[in-house]
Amino acid sequence: MGRPSISRSRSAARIASYDARRHATSRYADAVIWLDYVMLVLLAALFPIWAASFGYRRLRRATPEDLPRVRLQLYRRAIGIQWTLVAIVIALWIARGRSWLDLGLVPRLTGGLIGVLVGMAVIVALVWRQRRMVLGDDGALEGVRNQLKNLELMMPASRHELTWFYRLSLTAGICEEVLYRGYLLWALGELGLPPLWALGVAAVMFGIGHSYQGWRGIILTTAVGAFLGMIYGVTSSLFAPMAFHALMDVHSGHLGYAAFARGREERAEREAEERARERLAALEDSDREPARDAPVAPEIDETVV
Repeated sequence: MGRPSISRSRSAARIASYDARRHATSRYADAVIWLDYVMLVLLAALFPIWAASFGYRRLRRATPEDLPRVRLQLYRRAIGIQWTLVAIVIALWIARGRSWLDLGLVPRLTGGLIGVLVGMAVIVALVWRQRRMVLGDDGALEGVRNQLKNLELMMPASRHELTWFYRLSLTAGICEEVLYRGYLLWALGELGLPPLWALGVAAVMFGIGHSYQGWRGIILTTAVGAFLGMIYGVTSSLFAPMAFHALMDVHSGHLGYAAFARGREERAEREAEERARERLAALEDSDREPARDAPVAPEIDETVV
């Protein structure tokens, strides 16, 4: 009778030991380390400073001839920086053995995801319909130009630039969601912030990351960040926020491209009309000149002597 009791006690000890090791491993994996603090500083301060000071400022200082080259450089540099930061997060996750579920990179088919996808489909259909109307209305395009006037230098001005802007939009949709929703919400939660507080702080940091757009842009992107964070919370994964984010950027970029292209066409048409009027006025003046300057025939004295 003693042997089964000893066997059961040994099994219980092994299970307890295994649970303790697993708990210790989990705590080790979830612990915030110095590199996490470096990432927080990068996202909260250095990345916004680079975007505002070394990014958009270069666009403002560029000459009209040099602007396309500078714009493409900024697109490519932003793509490289964002993928580099994501690579650091992925490497950190692998090195620490952290759960991919905590980063939001495990797809989960839930009722929340189905609801969000249905909502996204409705929104996309409505936006597509409105978009077609705007693209065919010069007045609506002028309204778009007024809304995006502070970002005109950032908007693509050629088909080649538009292609790179699409790549930047896809990069932002993936990388910014991993950084500002997946990683940042995890880190803030590990530092003790309640979920709603973490969502608010992450949204504000996301808005500050777009400080080059001015105060209106910061407020707007903060609201967008909170909205995307709620989608993440409802779906328990980043894939829906990634798709939504990328589609928003692609839509804004193409609409801005079309609006400012039409604005340039209208300016060119006005300038052509002005030159035509000037040429017509010059021709009319040249037609009147001979009449004014024509020699006057001498009067003939018909008096008979």
